[in-house]
Amino acid sequence: MTACLKTAGWLGAALPMLAAMIDITPAEAQSSARELPAVVVDQPSRAPAAHSRPASRRQAASAASRRTAQRGQTAPDAAAGARAETATGPVRGYLAGQSATGTKTDTPLRETPQSITVVTADRVTDQGALTVQESLRYVPGVFADAYGPDSRGDYPRIRGQDPNIYLDGTRMVNTFTFNEWRPEPYTLERIEVLRGPASVLYGDTSTAGLLNLISKRPQAESFNEIGVQYGSFNRKQVQLDSTGKLTKDGEWLYRFIGVLRDSGTQTDYVPDDRIVLAPSLTWRPTNNTNWTVLGTYQKDKTGSSTAFLPHEGTLYPGPNGLIPVRRFAGEPGFDKYQTETGAISSLFEHSFRDGLKIRQNMRYAHVEGIYRSTWPDLNFVNPSNPDFPFLDSSRRTVARSIWSRETVKDSLTSDSNAELKLLTGPVAHKLLFGVDYRELRERAQSGFATDPTPFDLYAPVYSGVTAPAMSPEPDLRQTQLGLYAQDQMRLGPWLAIVGLRQDYVTSDVVGSPVENTKATTGRAGLMYELPFGLTPYVSYAQSFNPNFGSGVCVGVCRASRGEQVELGFKYNPFAGTAINGAVFDTTEKNRLATDPAGSPFSVQTGQVRIRGAELEVISRVTPDLDLIGAYSYLAARVESGDNAGKRVETVPDHQASLWAKYRLTALGLNGVTVGGGVRYIGESWDGTDTIRTPDYTLFDAMIRYETGPWRFQVNASNLADKRHVTTCLARGDCFFGIGRTVLGSATYRF
Repeated sequence: MTACLKTAGWLGAALPMLAAMIDITPAEAQSSARELPAVVVDQPSRAPAAHSRPASRRQAASAASRRTAQRGQTAPDAAAGARAETATGPVRGYLAGQSATGTKTDTPLRETPQSITVVTADRVTDQGALTVQESLRYVPGVFADAYGPDSRGDYPRIRGQDPNIYLDGTRMVNTFTFNEWRPEPYTLERIEVLRGPASVLYGDTSTAGLLNLISKRPQAESFNEIGVQYGSFNRKQVQLDSTGKLTKDGEWLYRFIGVLRDSGTQTDYVPDDRIVLAPSLTWRPTNNTNWTVLGTYQKDKTGSSTAFLPHEGTLYPGPNGLIPVRRFAGEPGFDKYQTETGAISSLFEHSFRDGLKIRQNMRYAHVEGIYRSTWPDLNFVNPSNPDFPFLDSSRRTVARSIWSRETVKDSLTSDSNAELKLLTGPVAHKLLFGVDYRELRERAQSGFATDPTPFDLYAPVYSGVTAPAMSPEPDLRQTQLGLYAQDQMRLGPWLAIVGLRQDYVTSDVVGSPVENTKATTGRAGLMYELPFGLTPYVSYAQSFNPNFGSGVCVGVCRASRGEQVELGFKYNPFAGTAINGAVFDTTEKNRLATDPAGSPFSVQTGQVRIRGAELEVISRVTPDLDLIGAYSYLAARVESGDNAGKRVETVPDHQASLWAKYRLTALGLNGVTVGGGVRYIGESWDGTDTIRTPDYTLFDAMIRYETGPWRFQVNASNLADKRHVTTCLARGDCFFGIGRTVLGSATYRF
């Protein structure tokens, strides 16, 4: 951490020197900053001669502002506040205009040459999403519920791969590991989906890209609400959100968010209980300085809602029919999945008068977890046996495995960067130089055993299991240090971005040699603004993912590497509407995949190639009608290594969705809003082209009534209660999708 702070200080000192070297005076740099108030790099005029008046620059900025207004990307009801929108602030409605996820600078989405979707808090509320992965159901290229309603974490797939999850720009969740901090959607302002490699800015990311979750932060405008929820599986929740000024002048702001939940799940004997306490404080001594400190305490108590049931009885009926969706194949009283998290984050930003801005984000998290699970051992019998995986000729009973693991994880993440706006002749630049650091320490103990009693999947008898003996695992310490640089440029209607990064990764497992890995990644993108709101682009990006955490692979995970070429467009035909499309070609080596032998570890394939296309529409068609439409196509194949030539597991070939929300003011029903959606998920395969998971279509609905400070709302997902399987794997198990879920809520704002 000290090294990171020193590096950030060095950058802050070096950037003004850089401006002097290219003969940009502080006044000129300030003028350039005024010229580019809310966009990446607005088109500048040529650098004036010594006798020229600065008025020409102000005129150019005014013209750029008019162009921005004509291309407006905010919804009509938010147009008045469009200039105030920031990359981390609240958005009214469904359509965001700004984001920092793709560039680490406050940049219009239409000027970022990569596919990004911002899921706003309003959208999460309207669709009744209860988890982060549920909030992604209407995002193109995302298989939100790839493994069903897993109570252990969020496991969506983006472009056929598992994304990394970040919070406020720094890594939060280690992919393919358990007992991680699972974010609560009610604490989030935005959920931003960056599709495609992003290692040039973030280091350890897969070819999928990343989810960047933006925390709700203190606001100057006072806002208070308290809400209650009741729904399917006896879900009961109370939530509170309060923010405003601590001092009259607004120098100090506060926010407090709390969630208390007592709930069951679709699976018998599996609770979904949670408590969240999230206080935060912002200090704004001047208009140019902002420092926010966020604290979080969260405790989740659940089990494994995924029963790991065999193909027979789930995907297709056997001689005994179908296994009920609610079936619990674990052991009540023994199975447990508990995660307790304490975290504190610091988000600092300061702008200087010479066009220089520095940022420093840091978070420390302590996570303790208990994972005890009993599940059907689908590889207990030789697969050549026609009765596999059953133990008896009536095809009812299976053996069960018993697993227990306890972990203590301490992580530190830090990102420091400096941004400088300047002109070099006719080209405007936004330069970014930064250093980030990540450290994970993990202590764990685990045990494994086999239950000798046959378990009847169709008429279960829970007779108890013997907990396995626990043995300590070697302590783990992993670090990653990254140095990165980026230049966002504009020359007239041309926009370009180039970036380069160097990573240094160390993995130190007690009793094993220390492993050191280096990687260089880059990105380049080019865009052209057409006068009628269309901006086509082409980009190339690389990924590097060192796979942090223990208990991930059989042995040591090698770093995954990948690259992508993307050709796309961003189109804003009129205010309140954004139409985005892309085609892409991605290649990845050392990809993580489920172990066909059925172990809880992952294996690494040789090389995978995924090609596809996406289309997204977000529009306020009228003041009363909002639409979200998405379509994606993926062709994913293993090119080398195990299963070469086969389709990649758990990758639907086609996905399409449409969500609409309509306010009934035209019918005289002021305060009444109805909404509905349809989701189509195409067929997918098991990784060996043996088992095909069929396609399915689901319907969602919402109705809301608002009167004064009250809001009453009912949401229903999978309205027809369609029984469906989200995916089946070659190792022998299938995953049920969630059935009909109804949620009622009442919220009071004051």
